[in-house]
Amino acid sequence: MRNPWILLPILTLGLAACGPRDSCEVPVQPTLLKVSEMSREQKANALGVPPDRIPVDQPVAESTASQAAYAAYVDEHNRAVQTGYCVDNEAYKARNMKDEMSTVSRAVMATCHEGAEADTLATVLKYRNCATGNK
Repeated sequence: MRNPWILLPILTLGLAACGPRDSCEVPVQPTLLKVSEMSREQKANALGVPPDRIPVDQPVAESTASQAAYAAYVDEHNRAVQTGYCVDNEAYKARNMKDEMSTVSRAVMATCHEGAEADTLATVLKYRNCATGNK
């Protein structure tokens, strides 16, 4: 082998062809909702009334019952958002695991205290597909 530089382009081409095809994006950390930042629709959902019953132009003295409903709505919303982020993040971290998908989804469900097996399995499949280059 007199000239090893001839192999350099071949080696570079081979590494490029066998390189990582992982096109997954890291899940974005969600921003949590605060009572002071609730939209008109969110307030209506919390109270169980149509949005047109929530005044827009004039400030309203909120009752203690409505404040309690808003706080409960915010707590439930934030819990759901955090659970969804946990499932996405754990599925993202497990995207290259060679275990069965049902095993990975059960592990993700146990880690995130999630009960929706079908949704968790779909999330694991989504990240596993994008890790192999499929969208």
